Amino acid sequence: MYVQIAPETWDLWRLESVVRSLRDGGLGVIPTDTVYAFVCSITSKKAIERLYSIKKMDERKPLSIICHDFSMVSQYTHGFPNSWFRVARRCLPGPYTFILRANNQIPRLMLRKRRTVGVRIPNDPVCLALLSELDAPLLCSSVRTDNDSFWNVPAAISEAYGNRLDFVVDAGERLAEPSSVIDLTDNDPVVIRQGKGDLEPFE
Repeated sequence: MYVQIAPETWDLWRLESVVRSLRDGGLGVIPTDTVYAFVCSITSKKAIERLYSIKKMDERKPLSIICHDFSMVSQYTHGFPNSWFRVARRCLPGPYTFILRANNQIPRLMLRKRRTVGVRIPNDPVCLALLSELDAPLLCSSVRTDNDSFWNVPAAISEAYGNRLDFVVDAGERLAEPSSVIDLTDNDPVVIRQGKGDLEPFE
């Protein structure tokens, strides 16, 4: 299923079939405010296994979740440290991945013995519209080429992966710049990766 969408024309109704697919355990590709990403439900063991397989990743390697808002983040994690909550509020939605302590709402099959999880609230209308309809986070991982660069042309992604995906949402080509990753599991932030997004508030 290939869904072309132009958020500025408010044709988000086209996402209804994608929402159904995700609820049924589908795996596909959607845009974020950084790069295109593989996504699936955090509760579908089969979809998670497919995601790791299509990425050729070790299943012990952690993946992130994308959330609609802070309420959803607090539902699945212990939230942001009090000393950094206001800073996070200014940065999100935005191109950041924050590593937080997971709570018991995160399925064990997703954590795989870890008690932390990367969390994103992307500043992208298509992504946020999907999450709003699902009322649950999605497991996500960036789409990369064989030479480990980011693949941001959705038509090329669809052609390359074919029937290994249940859907591709085309919202136009994106700049190949990943999110900045910041570990907030302790009181002091630790920058794991510098990407898109100003890191000055965390220095």
